[in-house]
Amino acid sequence: MCDLLISINDVTTGYEHKAILNHINLVIKEHDFIGVIGPNGGGKTTLLKLILGQLLPWSGQLVYHGDIRQHIGYLPQYNHIDKQFPIRIEEIVLSGLQSRKGILGRYTKDDKGKARAIMERCGIEAIAQHNIGAVSGGELQRALLCRALIAQPKLLVLDEPNTFVDNQFEKELYQLLKEVNEEMAIVMVSHDLGTITSYVKTIACVNRNLHYHHSNIITQDQLYSYDCPILLITHGDIPHTVLDKHV
Repeated sequence: MCDLLISINDVTTGYEHKAILNHINLVIKEHDFIGVIGPNGGGKTTLLKLILGQLLPWSGQLVYHGDIRQHIGYLPQYNHIDKQFPIRIEEIVLSGLQSRKGILGRYTKDDKGKARAIMERCGIEAIAQHNIGAVSGGELQRALLCRALIAQPKLLVLDEPNTFVDNQFEKELYQLLKEVNEEMAIVMVSHDLGTITSYVKTIACVNRNLHYHHSNIITQDQLYSYDCPILLITHGDIPHTVLDKHV
């Protein structure tokens, strides 16, 4: 039986006086791979902030089981990163260890070895000494993923990780996530339902409320019943999108 990592029980929360998530329930267990979908403004990123402890429940209960709160890796949205900040790719990756070393802690030879290994795994070892302002969006996303993974978290949280990455790395990204899911649980926000259903195990539809689907297969009819109005995208020899019926 999988151990519980996080339990969200009848939680309502939001910003200032505006509720974004209403009476939601979600349980995250070891080795879960949950895809989070929903319309813009529906509360997907708010759910991640709740999981990360950046947002507190107004009502209901959020429970971190064991020491999970100290073992969460996070890959933010690309547009939240200041590319003008003077920091090298290697330093970005190593910063994933900072919470365990403290502000004045120095990185050891072993730490730098871990950084090199994870950068090699993600194919960015050649740009380790480049400033973040001198690399592509896809390369920076790889570095941020390395930062999230270097401390070997028990839960990896990703907010639309395929944004600004090239097609080749998108395939490599999902394959890598499939591999690391053997070691940790993953919660991933994505707008590309057609792609993530090949990799995630279950789906959470978020649109103010949360509907948890105990499968990676979901139909447009189910999306309607969950009040989750998003496009259902499918992939084939010729990429295409299935649009809602219209007259």
